[in-house]
Amino acid sequence: MAPQGLAVLREPTLDGGPVKCHPQLTVRSGTVLLHIAPCIGEQGTQGGILIRRAAAFQNAMRTVLIRVTGRRSADEDPALSPLLTNARRYVQQYRAAPDSQLWVAFDGPAIERWLAQNGQPLWGHERPTTLVLLAVQTGAQSGSVIATEDSSDLKAAIDAAAVARGLPIVWPSGAELQKYHIDFATVNNGAPSAFADIGRRMGSDGILVGRAGGTGANANIRWTHLFQDRSSEYSGTLEGVNRAADLYAGLFAASGSLAPVDIEVIGVSDLRDYAGLENYLESLTFISHVSVESLMGDTVRFRLATRGGGDSLQRALSLNGRLQPVAAGETGIQRFQLRH
Repeated sequence: MAPQGLAVLREPTLDGGPVKCHPQLTVRSGTVLLHIAPCIGEQGTQGGILIRRAAAFQNAMRTVLIRVTGRRSADEDPALSPLLTNARRYVQQYRAAPDSQLWVAFDGPAIERWLAQNGQPLWGHERPTTLVLLAVQTGAQSGSVIATEDSSDLKAAIDAAAVARGLPIVWPSGAELQKYHIDFATVNNGAPSAFADIGRRMGSDGILVGRAGGTGANANIRWTHLFQDRSSEYSGTLEGVNRAADLYAGLFAASGSLAPVDIEVIGVSDLRDYAGLENYLESLTFISHVSVESLMGDTVRFRLATRGGGDSLQRALSLNGRLQPVAAGETGIQRFQLRH
């Protein structure tokens, strides 16, 4: 799932002025397509423009690496320096954008291949969607819950951090807050686990419950993150977003060399089910090849060339609920139920 929205980053240009970057990440059909818009000034000598443009390409690549590896410090990792040094080589297109900005499209498949060939993690579109319920105190005993319509600096800061990490987050609408009877007192005083069911009903994989002392961009927030059977607590304006991204990347980023893994999927009742299932498996970032080993009744056995091992495979296949893990058969092969 692709995160929506724009983040604004500021870096010094060579002439001392600000640079704005509005990064976007789209993941489609198993391919990581990266759209980055770092801004540079296009005035000055031709040599100066080329130098500033090259620096902007490298800054854009830094943003890309943090997202596609899932590691906050990826831009500082010496092992990834060849991508930074040769950022221009991976630029497919670039063009001027409004407000003296530059739009850049990188060659996503080439970056993906480089990461795989060099044993680096690759976090594709296996990205859990996380519901954010954030209670903001505005009075001694009063406050509000931030909704998707909110325009506060705090919400903008959290949205920007989520985009920078490639983390899909959703906020409740005002109508949803009313529908599920969620208000300041409920979020501020209630047990975070009480919201887990609401998160599922709203289509989220995880949930971040926060209590903030104000609406400013640097307000301190006490976060509780719930995902599957995990529950963690953090403190800090952006720690909820960053720690959630750290956890998801640790679970779903593919790494290691390719190895064959067999799985069985039951409930494949017709050709349409089979075609849809095969397309789904081929779309996953960490699977490079899918072949059919056998067909028996409504059960199909697949052999997958995958990175990350059996546990990572099961977590990723179970993420969107399309394949539900079931008990392994007599052969010990992982089995899944296809859900329609």
